[in-house]
Amino acid sequence: MKILNWNIEWMNDWFSGNRNPVWGSKLGPTDPGDLTPDEAREVAGRAAGVIRDIDPDLICLQEGPSATQEMQLFLDDFLSEGGQALYEPLIGHDGGAQKLYVLRKLGGQVAAMDYATDPETLALQEVWDADVNGDMLLEPYDFTRLPLVIDIDPVGSDPVRVVVLHTKSKYVHRGEQMFRDPMRRQNFVVAALEARRRISAEGFRLRGYLDALIQTDPDRKVIVCGDFNDGPGRDFFERGYLTHNVTDILLGSTFYPSLIFSHPLVSRLSPARLFTARFDDFVDGIDDRPLLLDHFVVSPAMEPRIRDADIAHEAFEAQIKGSGARRTQRPSDHRPVWIEVGAPLTG
Repeated sequence: MKILNWNIEWMNDWFSGNRNPVWGSKLGPTDPGDLTPDEAREVAGRAAGVIRDIDPDLICLQEGPSATQEMQLFLDDFLSEGGQALYEPLIGHDGGAQKLYVLRKLGGQVAAMDYATDPETLALQEVWDADVNGDMLLEPYDFTRLPLVIDIDPVGSDPVRVVVLHTKSKYVHRGEQMFRDPMRRQNFVVAALEARRRISAEGFRLRGYLDALIQTDPDRKVIVCGDFNDGPGRDFFERGYLTHNVTDILLGSTFYPSLIFSHPLVSRLSPARLFTARFDDFVDGIDDRPLLLDHFVVSPAMEPRIRDADIAHEAFEAQIKGSGARRTQRPSDHRPVWIEVGAPLTG
């Protein structure tokens, strides 16, 4: 069973119409959208080419379109054979224009999937207290995008819980201008720290959920994937302002070894392959910095069943045209990651 995780850059820009979708978000000269119908189809074709190359049984997506009908249009037009879509979708419960999705390959190695509805999962929808703005006061907070939690039934194997996460972005509007202006740099620092505290709050809340699952059933098979907007290493804010690394939080504490999740990409890939995006880092002064933002972390009972894992650099680069700078020249601004799970998943 192969599971792919991918943040496909602003799929919502591919469509207009929501429940009555058409291709393109810029349908006329005065329309504020970003992609014409032809441009949207070109980008969609590049993304579909990557997916076909990897041929996953399950796809976990971030930044999906706001309506299931728009996702279905993509599947019907670009991921179908003989007039039949190859995948069926489940959409996340919130996220606005950046929805979470899970797509199951029909006739693949996942026999069925459905939303998890146990009390612990439903409780993720509730607010909790956190100090995300640093004023030393606990205030109600909830997920920027509620994690999408599904239970899948792999063919001939035990059920697996899959959690798809897309944390709050670190992005600060006009952040580079603020950072380079001595009079406004501190305003940037305050805004950037609040974004990181929000990511940390979401990481701690999800880690508490994972602890509860494994403490109740140590043999529980759980996969967490998504765009964590964070990764290995300590950035400027973690070094100087003592913020948290959310990926470390999700992996678990060394004081509770039986609850620690593993990271199949880090344990298998060379450092040169360990990146899923490249962005200019104006804070640390590194242009085109390689960043590992997209992850899989798996529960202790799941780890022995991971056969392989990789970042799909070759499939991604095969779909890049020219420099890849324009939106129509690339399938996304993130590269997909995948794992292969061996069967049977039973002991």
